[in-house]
Amino acid sequence: MKRIEKRKSNIDELLELIRENPDLEIVPMVDTDIIGSDDFAWWVASWGSASIEEIYNHDERCYVRSKDEDEVGELIFDRLEMNNPSWSDSYLQEQTDKELAEVEWEKVIAVRINLP
Repeated sequence: MKRIEKRKSNIDELLELIRENPDLEIVPMVDTDIIGSDDFAWWVASWGSASIEEIYNHDERCYVRSKDEDEVGELIFDRLEMNNPSWSDSYLQEQTDKELAEVEWEKVIAVRINLP
C-alpha cells in the first residue's frame, strides 16, 4: 500500500470511530521520534492508526491501560513500599490493587501521530 493510501485508510478509520463514538474525546498520541529538539515550532508528521483506548495522565506522562496498567501498578506498589516500609508484601499488594482499581482511566479515541 502506498503511503498516501495508508494515510487515507488511517483517516477513514478515525472518521468511522468518531461516527461510532461521538461523545469520546479525540487524543493525538505523538511519537517521541517526531520531536527531535525544541529548536523549531513545527514538525511534519503523518496520521497513524486510531483506536479506542483508556488513558490515564499522571506526572506529565500518558499511560494506555492496555499496555501500561501493570506499570502503573508497579509505581503504586513502589510508592506504598517506600512510604510504609513495615508493611508486608501481601498487604502492599492488597493496597496496590485497591489503589489501582481507583485509577480514573478515561476512554478516548487515540490517534497515533507518527513519523512522515
